[in-house]
Amino acid sequence: MPNTCHAKHWLMSNQSWRRLVSLFLLSIATVMVISACSGAAPPTSVEADNPTSASPTRTVQHALGETQIPIAPERIVLLAPGPALDNLLALEVEPIGIGVFTNRSYDVPPYLAEQVANIASVGDLTRPNAERILELEPDLIIIADFQERMYSRLSQVAPTVAMKMEAQTWKDDFLAIADLVNRTEAAQQLLDQYEQRISEFKIALASQPQEPEVSVVRVRADGIFAYVKSSLVGQILEEAGVKRPPAQDVFLDDGPRFQISLEELEKADGDVMFVYGLEFRDTEAMFSQLQANPLWQQLDAVESDRVHVVPDSYWSFPGIQGLDLLLDDLFSYLINDSV
Repeated sequence: MPNTCHAKHWLMSNQSWRRLVSLFLLSIATVMVISACSGAAPPTSVEADNPTSASPTRTVQHALGETQIPIAPERIVLLAPGPALDNLLALEVEPIGIGVFTNRSYDVPPYLAEQVANIASVGDLTRPNAERILELEPDLIIIADFQERMYSRLSQVAPTVAMKMEAQTWKDDFLAIADLVNRTEAAQQLLDQYEQRISEFKIALASQPQEPEVSVVRVRADGIFAYVKSSLVGQILEEAGVKRPPAQDVFLDDGPRFQISLEELEKADGDVMFVYGLEFRDTEAMFSQLQANPLWQQLDAVESDRVHVVPDSYWSFPGIQGLDLLLDDLFSYLINDSV
């Protein structure tokens, strides 16, 4: 059954957006008419006073088409989820406005909280506040490719670009967002640092007396999910030379994970298990029930006390800063805490 309340809210949001954009454009037109009647400077001078219209532009290809954007954008509103925010901040580019999470225990990834303390919120990532965005007067809006329904509306306000966010292409996606803000060289340096840490981890892992099989599990209100090689964390583990349990050592064409029933909990097992997702609503209760289950208590990782609860904010789909924290966890639990 469709969610009529949600549909009604979305319709009202559309109407509100169109009204705000119309008023915004009308105010610009009014100012131009008054200026012309009063013998003010010619249109070229008016444009020179407007940084958005006067800025030189270039055309960029993106996930939803092509857009002319400022060569040097200065007022960015970011509506794409956490990884894009992580990456922009890592490149020392601070947006003027960001969309936030409303379905988790945090509005932005906690490891980025201090970095966004002075950045304005424009509301929920999926239903941003039109008025707030207009007030910020952005010269570039960045969304994710799966936020397509917002693209045409946002494009009426400012040049809007849709970025890909896929596990298999995360490095290219990082370089793409760096290109938007003229920080490609800095992005490549950060990728080089990541590769260096991967190399250091592989050397440390190879020196261990035993290389463990590592399971990655996410607990959600609707079930338990194992993450495989087609997930971002699965790719990182593969690059780092980490062994996976046979059930998870696969690449799925239809997604990054598969669901595990209580009867097949052995597919969640490993010498070491990382569990994340507890920041979502109702998941802590789900995990508590799971821990009380005799089948869970019989798992090797549980019996050897090598189940580690880690933050969803940088284990599910991190940016370049979150990946550094993920590697910290791998060093901590697989090298320093090895048995």
